[in-house]
Amino acid sequence: MNTLDIGGIALTLQGPESWLAPLNAAWAEWQSSTAGISVQLLPDATLPTPGGAYFEARPRFSDGICHLEMPGFTGKIATETAVLRAHPDATEADLVYFVRTVVALAAFEKGAMLVHGAGIVHHEVAFILYGLSGSGKSTAAALSTGKPVLNDDLLLLRPTARGWEALATPFGRRRIPQVRAAPLRALLRLIQASNDALETVSAAQALAELVANSPVVNADIDRTARLLQRWQGILEEIPAYRLHFRKANTFWEVIDAHFG
Repeated sequence: MNTLDIGGIALTLQGPESWLAPLNAAWAEWQSSTAGISVQLLPDATLPTPGGAYFEARPRFSDGICHLEMPGFTGKIATETAVLRAHPDATEADLVYFVRTVVALAAFEKGAMLVHGAGIVHHEVAFILYGLSGSGKSTAAALSTGKPVLNDDLLLLRPTARGWEALATPFGRRRIPQVRAAPLRALLRLIQASNDALETVSAAQALAELVANSPVVNADIDRTARLLQRWQGILEEIPAYRLHFRKANTFWEVIDAHFG
């Protein structure tokens, strides 16, 4: 059984061995024996040859169902099933993009969510340094020498009886993290600057920035109210700041001075 399990979000992948083998190898540490949401990856030679990478496709929603389409690809994601028909020339990265999209929606429906951010464990708690591409997530993770990194691009947030926790995901370069999960301590919006500093932000500003960094779900107008409500609930428990940082690990001194 080819089941990928990320913090209890389980997907059972079905498709040709030539497509599944590289995914199973990449995600070997994330396999489960328990069946999950059915994800079918189906080659379809009648589709046109892809003219670009699948990640260029943007999700479109209708009645809660996600459609992810571009030349060479036709993806449909419902609550319990997901089907991708792709030209045989589809790459591993294309398949990963579809699976990642399924995870984002499945997580949200289970009360969790994906967020674009670098999760760094410091004093046994997780700080999420978040922002869109180019904000410095990978740079900040690389500068955090000696600290476990959950992931430097995409994280899972999950509620527990003890509060929210941040979990690693297998998407990106850090597929086998040293630590898989840690209690969430703070949400820090990255801003590259000449000096290290924490900037207080209003709840409304933090909410807008976090929604912008909630992939896939933020594209569905029918999920907007729930997405806002979920982040509002998180912000009632977890502090949010903007972290101005320069390309040096001294920003941790600023974090320690504030959080102890």
